[in-house]
Amino acid sequence: MERTITLKIAGVDFHVKASSPDVESSMRTAAEEINRMMDRYDQKYPDKSLTDKLLFVTITQTVYRLQTQGKYTALANEGSKLESELSSYLEGIKSDR
Repeated sequence: MERTITLKIAGVDFHVKASSPDVESSMRTAAEEINRMMDRYDQKYPDKSLTDKLLFVTITQTVYRLQTQGKYTALANEGSKLESELSSYLEGIKSDR
């Protein structure tokens, strides 16, 4: 059930489509986080333009996403390795019988 919602980011209204209630919730949470970050950058860099502050938010969030993605990949690889080791171990027990 797609619906159009309004998000206010840095004082500007954006009309976006949310494809589900979960997506809508995520969009609203993201907008809140962006606004919190913008408030911090407003206090820290009052003379910077809105565009500069939005770029700071973008860089910060992208670095965080890339770091998280790297950690997820490492965990997935470790999980695959452990699964393979467990399968080998269980096959060894099975063949010893």
